[in-house]
Amino acid sequence: MHAAVLTRPDGVGTVTVTDHERPNPAPDEVLVEVAACGVCGHDQADRTGLLTIPIPAVLGHEIAGTVVEVGPDVRRFTVGDRVAAKQFSTCGRCRPCMDGNELRCPDRKFVYGGFADYAVLHETALLEVPPVVSLAEAAVVACAVGTGLQALRRIARLRAGETVLVTGAGGGLGLHAIQVAAALGTQVIALTGDMGKAERLADLGADHVVTTGEAALRDVLDRTGGHGADVVLDNTGHPAVFRQAFRALAHAGRYVLTGQVSDEPVRVHPAFVFAKEATITGSGSTLMSTFADAMDMVADKRVRPVLSTYPLRDTRHAFTDLDERRVIGRAVLVPNGTARHEGRGR
Repeated sequence: MHAAVLTRPDGVGTVTVTDHERPNPAPDEVLVEVAACGVCGHDQADRTGLLTIPIPAVLGHEIAGTVVEVGPDVRRFTVGDRVAAKQFSTCGRCRPCMDGNELRCPDRKFVYGGFADYAVLHETALLEVPPVVSLAEAAVVACAVGTGLQALRRIARLRAGETVLVTGAGGGLGLHAIQVAAALGTQVIALTGDMGKAERLADLGADHVVTTGEAALRDVLDRTGGHGADVVLDNTGHPAVFRQAFRALAHAGRYVLTGQVSDEPVRVHPAFVFAKEATITGSGSTLMSTFADAMDMVADKRVRPVLSTYPLRDTRHAFTDLDERRVIGRAVLVPNGTARHEGRGR
């Protein structure tokens, strides 16, 4: 089979598509023929060395495809099932797993291997894909859609009628978080560094679009009658964006971090936090229950995945486009399909 292999985490040139041995499933795993795999900020962090992983590695956790082989202990899936993966596999047996809080499983393992023709996945990471959802759409549901749903509903405890400020609004997480927040009945303000995306953001559910910079605070306050945003969903974790977005947070607001695009730390004075009586927290992944709800949102068209697809052989091209911010929505690798680049703009 073919796989995009990371051999050295120091830049785009170290990911090479090459012949690779097809993996074999363990007793509790399934072998999936990959139809699509999203390219996430986590993959970029692995590639650049922001995160440390064993090398060489086949990246890719936003996986969807068809089951072609099952291990003898697998009970939930059979050959021919259309499935998609969430970010982590778990044991499925411990107390947190049994209570539906599997992100606390002591055996939690991050999913890898999707940048290839085939991937082996533990059955606890998989969800069946409804017939009305394409496999390319399904690939990004857990991460690109589920991350925002988890952060807004479970962590921020978002209530209908509140205002959400979404940072990195033009990116893969932001475009989908806007739709999730709108579907939850809130007023959505999109914060972006590229106002050329304003029309697309409004089409996806943003009530207002403001640009990053010194005017961001004033713009958010103007659009909320001086109240500020009840919730900030920060998909960037960038210090400059944090300074702007935190100032725009309402009194007793909730600031939820879901991503990090820089290795520069975010700094905050404690006085600013207790003066606002603010909550600063994070949301790290997606529960299976959230994954299922996110899939339902895509199935009934409350959320429309925004994709730009690339053949597996163009993995480097996909990373370059992401680095240069030419991708609108989520870049998706398609091992055996035809790429469509209508989501990109130069």
